[in-house]
Amino acid sequence: MLVKVLITIVAILIGLGMLKRRNRGQGQPVSTMPSVHPKVWVPALVVVTLIAAGWGWSRYQSHQTLLQVKVFSPAQNEPQLYLVRQGDMDGRRFVTVNGLKVTLGDQDRVEIQPVD
Repeated sequence: MLVKVLITIVAILIGLGMLKRRNRGQGQPVSTMPSVHPKVWVPALVVVTLIAAGWGWSRYQSHQTLLQVKVFSPAQNEPQLYLVRQGDMDGRRFVTVNGLKVTLGDQDRVEIQPVD
């Protein structure tokens, strides 16, 4: 989502720059908005990009956290143990590290603990 916003901002800035260049030769004023010097918006764009990259890396790291999921089913005496990445959990469904897709029933109880 944030990447889409950044791409949109860059596209708008490029479009404004092209419009300004084209109208400069015709002698028409481009707009009444004050222009921002490239020495200001280029570093600002770099800072925003670095912040977005840091946020994305943090989100990626949190999604890679390993969790131990214990599923207690009324039909079985012993709980089922699964290793799951946090990003692969979606409500009552999850995908294990081995690629097994598990969908939990209404009667199943779940206990989730981080793996050390």
